[in-house]
Amino acid sequence: MTTLVTPAASGPEQGYSQGFGEGYGQGPAPSLRPGMLPGMIPPDVPAPVRRKGWWRRNVVWLVLLPVAIVAAAGASSFRVWSFWWPVGLHLEVDRVAMGEPAHLAGEYYDLGLDVPERADTYVLREIDATVTGVEQVEELPAPSWGDPVVVPDGSVVYEVQVHFAAEPQTDLSLCQITLVSADGTRYGDSATDVLGSSNRCSTPDAAGFVSEEPEWDVTSYVLADPEAEITQVRLGFGGPEYVTIEL
Repeated sequence: MTTLVTPAASGPEQGYSQGFGEGYGQGPAPSLRPGMLPGMIPPDVPAPVRRKGWWRRNVVWLVLLPVAIVAAAGASSFRVWSFWWPVGLHLEVDRVAMGEPAHLAGEYYDLGLDVPERADTYVLREIDATVTGVEQVEELPAPSWGDPVVVPDGSVVYEVQVHFAAEPQTDLSLCQITLVSADGTRYGDSATDVLGSSNRCSTPDAAGFVSEEPEWDVTSYVLADPEAEITQVRLGFGGPEYVTIEL
């Protein structure tokens, strides 16, 4: 007798290979939890968290930003003030007429280049300056060294004579002898004059940048515009203090 054996039909445990095409994942069919329908989300699955927007995440820093800007600007302005305030003549300490002594007093930081015992200290410089004459001249005198200096076209030369009185070894470096016109234009602001001298408040034969005698006279030359009406002389030592001599 021959017995026919019919193969068993594939069921869910065979991987759902029939009717879904090749390549469908093998394994047992998915199952639903009791009481759940297809498409339902299990209650223990956390809901997606909605992220806060950029503005909400940074609201604290946005509030503090103007305060930080104001603080930074204030600190920066203080550094600018402390750096630039000692530079330039912008603090008048005395004003006199020509022929009268003007008293200049101001503190400066001494490097000790000419007086070693004053190195790295703050020194009070006091000096009396009397402008005895301001006169327009035709040409410049011969300099102490170098070639003669020709007056540039469109300029005139003023000769300024000043009498000084101060304690010996008073620092005279960065001396400025400036002419001021009626419209406020300044001539000769540089610490070096037109003849190349880098010590305008000292005598030509001085060995250093400090005074050697209690009193002395200097002559300084300044170029100016021919149309300028010179009304003042300002004298200082780099700033900020200066004195004004009215002409």
